[in-house]
This record gives sequence, structure tokens and C-alpha cells, in this order.
Amino acid sequence: MDFKDPDEVQRWATKQWGTVDLGDQRRNKRAVRLGEKLAAFPDGSLPEQTRSWGELKAAYRLLGQEEVTFECLSTPHWLNTRQEASTREGGVVLFIQDGSDLDFSTQRSKEGLGPLGNKEAYALGLLLHSCLAVLPEGGEILGLAHQKVWARQKEQVYRGNETRAQRYRRRTEYDVWAESLEAIGPVPDDTTWVSVGDRGSDVFSYLRRAHALGWDCLLRVGQDRRIKETEAGGTGHLFDLLRSLPGRTETEVVVRGRAGKPKRTASLKVNWTPVEILPPRNRPEERDAEPIQGWCVRAWEEEECKEALEWMLFCTLAVTEADSALEKVRWYTQRWLIEEYHKSLKTGCRIERRQLRSAAGIKRLLGFLGIVAVRLLQLRETSRSTPDIPAIEAVPELMVKLVAGRLEVSEDSMSFGEFWRNVARIGGFIGRKSDGDPGWQTLWKGWVRVLEMYWAAEFALEQSPQNPQITWQEKSG
Repeated sequence: MDFKDPDEVQRWATKQWGTVDLGDQRRNKRAVRLGEKLAAFPDGSLPEQTRSWGELKAAYRLLGQEEVTFECLSTPHWLNTRQEASTREGGVVLFIQDGSDLDFSTQRSKEGLGPLGNKEAYALGLLLHSCLAVLPEGGEILGLAHQKVWARQKEQVYRGNETRAQRYRRRTEYDVWAESLEAIGPVPDDTTWVSVGDRGSDVFSYLRRAHALGWDCLLRVGQDRRIKETEAGGTGHLFDLLRSLPGRTETEVVVRGRAGKPKRTASLKVNWTPVEILPPRNRPEERDAEPIQGWCVRAWEEEECKEALEWMLFCTLAVTEADSALEKVRWYTQRWLIEEYHKSLKTGCRIERRQLRSAAGIKRLLGFLGIVAVRLLQLRETSRSTPDIPAIEAVPELMVKLVAGRLEVSEDSMSFGEFWRNVARIGGFIGRKSDGDPGWQTLWKGWVRVLEMYWAAEFALEQSPQNPQITWQEKSG
């Protein structure tokens, strides 16, 4: 993000949607224009974002066209992300996958919704599966590499009349993990792409299909799988093996706060071992498949309590010493970024509060907001880059003056890192020593307010450029 460029949002929108093909040049231009307005005010309603009756009607008309699809709107961004990931020769790129529900239970009249998993019987909405490309060191977010949204059919919730053979042959929602990789395509030469997932990705066919495309995988084990015991020549179970091994090194990870509990730092013991996972016996089409070879890493807290952390990770990349084991643990901690992304989409872009009449309209809107949510998350990354340079080298001097005046702090020695911390304070960040770095929510709220102050001050300067009596404090006020 170039914050000294007054047309930065417009340039960003052109990059995301400038090459869309919606069957009509007017639609293509309208997509760029609407994307720019949504990015400038992500959490507003469509009337607030478009700011005129003509623009609002044009937005509704675009979101109602059958030729305008979620895939058409999203594909240019996906291709840009994959292209950027493919240029990391010799490096590693993490493709973090996860699913989420978009709950529209309060809008039951919306056409095209489906039931939501194990939630209450009345819960209706859409299912979303996202794949976020991230650099492992520093967590730089390249963008979305793929995304899928669909409504679960009612008959998918209960299929009591199926035979066992029919149940094993049909597609399940767990296939989306492998389908996402197949949609992205094979791994380019001289690069290492690692698909990262939680326990929901612990699917044998997913590992097999990923290997066929040249992908590596890192996942949290969710099933106590059968493994081949090389020493005895028989079979055993994965959990028993990992829990029988002593800790060989140690590390610390920051555990996010949840359910009202504050974040904390966990001290973990770590061990690792090569494993050979045997195919599942209860699926006829995989019973005779070749075993999958890899390495398992166990990271755990020794304290016996409900909150004690235990990660059992399976990885297809070699883990032969402490450094490579700790590297895989660090990679897995990046998985929280995909949860932050879905939070950005729901809280920052308010996707679940949109009042469009049909699920098809919501999907089209997701073709915009799904990418805007990436931009919100990247703002946090930007705020932590080059924190020591003077703020006036990265943002307009007038903006630095406005932030300093708003908080009554000195502008003279304000660094870029201090500037963003002050922006977050304007957005509600308290800024205590124990608070750490601000998150994307307070950064974005503060940034929107600073932009409004900046635009107002610029307008005042344009109206009275020759009036020395009007100071910047008066203009911002």
C-alpha cells in the first residue's frame, strides 16, 4: 500500500478487477468502480458505500446480473496471488486453508440458503472454504489463491437410506481440501508450496491427491491413525507412538485469547519421528492404496489442565532435527491467519449483515468483499513493516500532523511504527505495554477516521490556499 498516493485505492481496485470479463465492457468498468467504493468503506452498507441513488442502483443492477459470477470477479485476484507465489524460487509459500459458515438465519426469506452443519435446526446460510497464500517468515499475506462458496442441500444433512458402498463413493464436503489444491494447480518447479490445515484436513485422500500434484502438506492430526511399525514389522497407532516419545527440544508459542480468556504464552515440549500412515480399512476405494510416508511432530504442555495445548502435526517435508521440527511448529501457528481472515470478512466487511435478496447476490458480493477482507488484513502487516523510518517518508506530512494533533503528541520524531500505533489509538486501541501490537480492527477503524480528517483538511487548504490565518489545527477541527 502506497499511502502517499492519493489514488491508491483506485489503483488497488484496478489491479483486482481491471481484467475481469463479465461479458460487457460497461460491467467490467462498473466492477472496478464498485470494488473501489467497497474498499474505501468496507463495513458500510451498500447505500453508505455508493453514496448516491444512481450509484446504488448501478451496484444492485451489477449484483443481479447472471453473467456476473463470484468466480469471474475473484479469478483475477486468485491468478495474481498464484503468480506472485510462483516467483518465490527456492522458497516456501504456505497455502493456509480453512472453512467457515456465513450465517443468514435472521434473513430466512433469502433465496438459495442451506442448513449449517451441526448448528441449530433453524440455522441457514452458506458454506465458505478459503485458501490464503502466506510467506512463512513474517506472515506476509500474498492474497487468496482460491475460494469456494456453496449452499448445503437438505438431503446432504441426513442420508439414512444410503448403503455403505453408496456412502463411500459419493463426494463429501471433506473433498473440498483436495479440490482447492486441484483448482490452484500443480506446484511450479523450484518452489515449495505447503498446504496447511487444521484437524478437518486429516483426510487420507486429500494427502494422496496433494502428493499427485507435487504439493507438500502440514496438518494437525485429528484421527488416531494406523501406522506401520518399522521395528516390529506390525501395525500400531499414531497417538500411542507420539505420546511414548520424550521431549527432545522446547519452544514457546503465543496462544490467542478465546471465550473471554486473555492470550498467553505456552511453553511446549517438542518431539518428532518418521511415520508411515496406512490407508483406511473402511473405505473400499482406498483400502489397497500405498501408505503415505511423512514425519510427525508433537508439541505439548506438560501441565495437566483443560487448556493445556497439544498439537500432533503430520508433515510430508522432512523433520530430521530440532530446527526443522520447530520450523513446522512455527508454520502451524500461521494457521491463525485464516481465522483472522474470516473474522475480517464477517466483522470488517459485515458480509453476514448484507440485505441482498438471494444467496446468488451474496456470492457475487463476496467476489468483492472476499478480496477487500484480504486488504484489511494486509493493513496490519503494513503497519509492522519498516517501523523505524520517519513517518513523513511513508505518509503525507499533513497526515502526520493531524494524528499528532488529535492525540497531542509530538510529530517531530514520530516513526512509521509509532504513527500506526497512534492511528490504532484513534480507532480504540488502548496501547498499554501488555497489549502488544494493534490488530487489524483498531487499525482500520483509526485509518478510516484519519482519512476523513485528511480529506477535510486538504479540502480546506484548497479553498483557502492564500489565507495564512487558517492553521492545520483549525482545518482538522
